[in-house]
Amino acid sequence: MLKPLLKPIAFLGLLLLFAVPAKSELPPVPVPTENPITEEKRVLGKMLFWDEQLSSDNSMACGTCHIPASGGVDPRVGIHPGSDGVFNTPDDVRGSPGIVRADVTGVAVEDPDFGFGPQVTSRRSLPVFGALWAEELFWDGHASSEFKDPLTGQVLIATGGALETLALEPILSSVEMAFENRSWVDVTGKLATAVPLGLATNLPPDVSAAIAFDPTYGDLFAAAFGDPAITPTRIAYALATYQRTLVPDQTPWDVYDAGNTTALTADQASGLGIFLSDLSACRACHEIPATTNETFMPTGVRPPAEDLGRQLVTGLTEDRGKFKTPSLRNVGQRPRFMHNGVRTTLEQVIDFYLGINGQQSFPDNQDSHIAIINIPAFARPLLIDFLMNGLRDPRVANETFPFDRPTLRSEVVTSAGGTPFPAAIVLHGAYPNPFNPRTELKFTLMRAAEVRVQILDPRGRLMRTIQLGEQAAGPKAVVWDGLDMRSQPVASGVYPYRIVAGAGVVSGRVTLVR
Repeated sequence: MLKPLLKPIAFLGLLLLFAVPAKSELPPVPVPTENPITEEKRVLGKMLFWDEQLSSDNSMACGTCHIPASGGVDPRVGIHPGSDGVFNTPDDVRGSPGIVRADVTGVAVEDPDFGFGPQVTSRRSLPVFGALWAEELFWDGHASSEFKDPLTGQVLIATGGALETLALEPILSSVEMAFENRSWVDVTGKLATAVPLGLATNLPPDVSAAIAFDPTYGDLFAAAFGDPAITPTRIAYALATYQRTLVPDQTPWDVYDAGNTTALTADQASGLGIFLSDLSACRACHEIPATTNETFMPTGVRPPAEDLGRQLVTGLTEDRGKFKTPSLRNVGQRPRFMHNGVRTTLEQVIDFYLGINGQQSFPDNQDSHIAIINIPAFARPLLIDFLMNGLRDPRVANETFPFDRPTLRSEVVTSAGGTPFPAAIVLHGAYPNPFNPRTELKFTLMRAAEVRVQILDPRGRLMRTIQLGEQAAGPKAVVWDGLDMRSQPVASGVYPYRIVAGAGVVSGRVTLVR
């Protein structure tokens, strides 16, 4: 039960006192001296962040799980069975779909939980926009401030390198972006031959201009770092540089805080007062102006035993069930909330903190501030209005510069509700490649389809079609024996190929060496 409170009118009058602009603008984003921001590095980082070719199977970009219009998180949803390994139980997590499990050669491997479908992360994606001041990143903070060269172990950034540390992990994750046992040699070698953002469309102007001037990743790395060497450290430096330029600091609240008292509506200003009041206790964790205290809090969303959170990093019992406090900037655009992604509206989140409307909390190691949260019914829509609209940077919501981005190939197939799904077909490449006299073109069908393989000559003309007919979902491989449609051997060269499955098309290249 909610405790009796002041009458609504008197209560709102009190809250408006808290809503007076406090001149608490965001501080400059900290930039380590070892990795200064340059325009060439920023643009390169932007390309890498949105290039699905950074994944082993060309199906995932870093940005796939961090869409600006979705508040910097993943609009897709996949179900992870949670710690009990059983689907449709209370500990299930709404995470991010990753790639189909595959061995080091790209052959799909049946996963115990996900079969031949995309694997799913065990936590919801965190927004990268607005989390630029933290010393430790990820839900449990295991991306530390100290950044080490992943090849040598040498400390390259002693402090302030959490974004660099964070940037590299998904690229080698066999759930998110990588075949099993992927190495940095695999990553850098692939980038060396890839066409920058070759799978994407609707490239932003800054990206198009950079590619026109420097058409290969080697050229782009040379522009950013002085020579064309592609290394994991440089990948991390570029990705972190790009992210440090994504500052969502043009919300109505920012304008209001700067002195324009009309930037928030009357309801939103009242909602700000509620947000700042001791009754709501919001600011205990979501401190103005970043709307996060950059620490780890035990909210009691689920029993800690399901996911120990911060304790997995520190080993400390007092960190049991603690998770990163996310920034609330652009929170109204996010489709899911909490580390397990179970709650889907801000109303449900507030219900959870109030313990009403069927929302249950788990008090084991729960933060003491939650017990004092006391938001009256009439104040809830005011608070939600402020959260949804007062903290909404229109550049993020509308994906305009610097939050503009290309269209990813994986976004082409969508549900009626606009939620991106994995493509109908996932390409795993060719093996061996280069080859002589034959190679296997490997892929996985996500659903049954009529399939054909088209081999093109080096000038892009159709040279041979291999009809596979109707195929069931699952891993596939088709052999090309280096012959054309007349069964004549073709010369050494680089041969593009397309695999067509229903309306889905993926493309690759193989090299024949006679």
